[in-house]
Amino acid sequence: MDLAIGEVAARTGHSQSTLRYWESVGLLPAPERVGGKRRYRPSVVDRIAVIDLARHAGFSLAEVRDLLDGVDAGADPQSQWAPLVARKRPEVEALIARAHAMHHLLGELERCACDSLAACAAEARAGLSD
Repeated sequence: MDLAIGEVAARTGHSQSTLRYWESVGLLPAPERVGGKRRYRPSVVDRIAVIDLARHAGFSLAEVRDLLDGVDAGADPQSQWAPLVARKRPEVEALIARAHAMHHLLGELERCACDSLAACAAEARAGLSD
């Protein structure tokens, strides 16, 4: 039995506007219309679960669309995930390095005993170049 957009929204935890947006950018297939209202196949719930998984892994909507387009064209999921993961991993590693540097800097700022903010900034800049 096909699902109304409100039912899909309730089952997936996404707003109806998000579902309409994802349809407009090609993440969700255009549903049939019955009496002018969207009627989605039940499999759309599984597709949204894949979108959620990819988004939680940090993939952009364009990357998610590429993944789904490949699988829709018959490619196996692993061959679609592998290049996306290979491109995303360095981004995540850089983000982790930046977070570690921020964490270190926050610790330094917490222990700051400078007489002025300008002196603190100068000391922090010197520490960043080490």
